[in-house]
Amino acid sequence: MRSRVVVVAAMVATIAFVSYSRTLLPGVDLGDTGGFQAAVLWPETSARQAYPLYYALARPFVAAVSAANPARGLNLFSAVCAGAAVGLLVAATASIGGSLAGGAAAGLLLAFSYTFWTQAIIAEVYSLHLALVGACLVALAAYARRPRPGRLAIFFAVYALGFGNHLSMILLLVPFAAFLLLASPRPRELLQPKTVALATGMALLGALQYLPNLLAVWTSAGAPERWSDRLGAFWFDVTKADWRESMVFGVSGGQLSDRFAFLAFDARQQFTLAGLVAAVAGAVFLWRTSRAWATLVVSAYAINTLFAFTYNVGDPHVFFLPGHYFVAVAFGCAAAAVMTAGRGLRAVAGLALATFLVWHAYHTWPVADRHADRRAERLGARLTLGLTDVRTLLVASLNWQVENMLLYVTRYEARDVVWTRLGEVFLHFPLLVRDNHAIGRDVVLTADAAAQVTAAFGPLWPIVPDPLPLTPTLASTVARIRPGSAYLLAVLAPPPDEPFDQDVLASAVSDLTRGTAVLQRTGAYELLAGHAGEKPAYHRVSTRPFRDRLALPEGTLEIRIEGFAPLETFRRGGFGHVLLDRERILFLERGVSLVWLDAGGPAEPFYASGLYAPRPRFRIPAAGTPGLALLH
Repeated sequence: MRSRVVVVAAMVATIAFVSYSRTLLPGVDLGDTGGFQAAVLWPETSARQAYPLYYALARPFVAAVSAANPARGLNLFSAVCAGAAVGLLVAATASIGGSLAGGAAAGLLLAFSYTFWTQAIIAEVYSLHLALVGACLVALAAYARRPRPGRLAIFFAVYALGFGNHLSMILLLVPFAAFLLLASPRPRELLQPKTVALATGMALLGALQYLPNLLAVWTSAGAPERWSDRLGAFWFDVTKADWRESMVFGVSGGQLSDRFAFLAFDARQQFTLAGLVAAVAGAVFLWRTSRAWATLVVSAYAINTLFAFTYNVGDPHVFFLPGHYFVAVAFGCAAAAVMTAGRGLRAVAGLALATFLVWHAYHTWPVADRHADRRAERLGARLTLGLTDVRTLLVASLNWQVENMLLYVTRYEARDVVWTRLGEVFLHFPLLVRDNHAIGRDVVLTADAAAQVTAAFGPLWPIVPDPLPLTPTLASTVARIRPGSAYLLAVLAPPPDEPFDQDVLASAVSDLTRGTAVLQRTGAYELLAGHAGEKPAYHRVSTRPFRDRLALPEGTLEIRIEGFAPLETFRRGGFGHVLLDRERILFLERGVSLVWLDAGGPAEPFYASGLYAPRPRFRIPAAGTPGLALLH
């Protein structure tokens, strides 16, 4: 039986990994992903890099398989971890439910769920986190079969190791402890000094993973003098207390209705209503067959989901992932219950289950697929176009997500670009300009940096538009669309700090539709589609995510809103997708997104606002700067 479990788990894990490798993001991304990609092979360590196990495992992997392209290598590492998480889930659920078919069903359900898939193909810590959760479940299953001190020690070791990847492992403490007390034949032995000492020792060994982060604080030039203050600084950075404190249980009463709506949307997005009903039935079946496992599965789901529900962050969907893992376990137990029924029912149920899981994968694949997504790479190339360390210094004021991407690009792709953050040089900015001009360097500014410098220093220098790269506008882009071309324009609730000009947007819509459409702007989502120069064939406004299909002569457009704006402020891989005959032609982002079909097929999408919007650059040229005389 155990050898068959290993074989089936390996097969399902391989199916998952192959799917992820085929849909893998090929390079750098924005946000935390870009930060991980920039740091993985970089020799510097800081307390802020609070994922020591992730880096310890990823660094040799990336160096071995993709040193020339660390971004892709780290994305591939996530796919490997996700495959392991799926395989371990198969093994654990097979043991819990007593059925290989149930274990395989659980693994495939999770493997092709939307959020897990989107995290499995980018550089993120969550696929490794779930692999470690799966390893804990396998270790607990081994202990439940034969309660021996050695097996208990293995579980303690795996659980302690998990804290080196993500501190949210603490949320599983109560479910795991409850399981041990219920599954142990002699629960009092778990409270004896030798068992407590074993658990404490493993916890201390696990904490040693953070020693390099502690030493980074201890030996830094600006370290506090007192050792207690150094420990405090280390803890502050590792736990990111500067922003987490305001977000844990940070949901106000006025946000509860949106949170409940998001919870329902997220659950259906991952598993569909049929999958959720089956998971509930599986939990009931598990309660009847094993109170210990039922207590673990239900309490682990409840605690993790409650935490995610009340965690006031811009990407709450990723914090629901541990809960998804336990939903998949319950689903597998439901499959196990059906597959152990009579032969006739088993055949019908098996066919229905296989059909559902194949459909699940087929439905999710086109919107999870990012193998051709090079938007971040193009944005980085645009930011650094024509810049060299000999002639230019880039001074940037960027959204943190874009800044992380720029950090990667200048470390690994455009190494001859020198840049700094405006906030780090603002107090001595005039001296910075003087010194760079003295060696013949222009000072190049991003749009926001130019606005801040102009507001602070006025006409001290001539700040001129940089002729490269060219910056298209929404109006100029709409003017390029030939009459009769099929198009789709989407307006999603923009970030508060990036509003767009409503008059410019209204004018563009009027030009696109020859005055036959007016945006309502009454919902978080508003989409227009049709043919340029004609009345739109499709116009929908909604306050909640939705899915639609539109038949055009060019093919069938499928619109899937997969993010929950404005409750969510960012999503890796977009807030939605527009498919033409199952091929994605547009990632929908917050702000304005536009795509159209020309003679050669879909044109390159245009973003008029938001993270991917093209923005102008400005220069303070080294020649012709009379204001510099004021500094001498």
